[in-house]
Amino acid sequence: MMANFNLNDYETVEERIRRFYQDNPEARITTELVSADGDPGRTRWIVKAYVFRDSERDKPDATGYAFEVDGSGMTQKAAALETCETSAIGRALANLNYSGNKRASREEMAKVQRQQGPSKD
Repeated sequence: MMANFNLNDYETVEERIRRFYQDNPEARITTELVSADGDPGRTRWIVKAYVFRDSERDKPDATGYAFEVDGSGMTQKAAALETCETSAIGRALANLNYSGNKRASREEMAKVQRQQGPSKD
């Protein structure tokens, strides 16, 4: 089991995106649905994000992948694809050193926390 952690120590993807666009006003972020396999309510989503410092570039400065499964947490019951897309963007930004003081985003650590279940403390 993972050691205790505080979600407040992690930067959100929204904060990373805001900082990225402040530093790179001509930037763009795009995403691609790589895979959507499984029955409704159990779909496994894979999304790839592309981060460009300059919107005119053809080759991304960084990419990132994310994986989610419908129904694996409260957010995933209603918005697994959206959560997956946000996570992919966060990973792409982390690969471009937009990761704050931690590589994982707050959203990724919240997923870990959900998977661990309630604390025994």
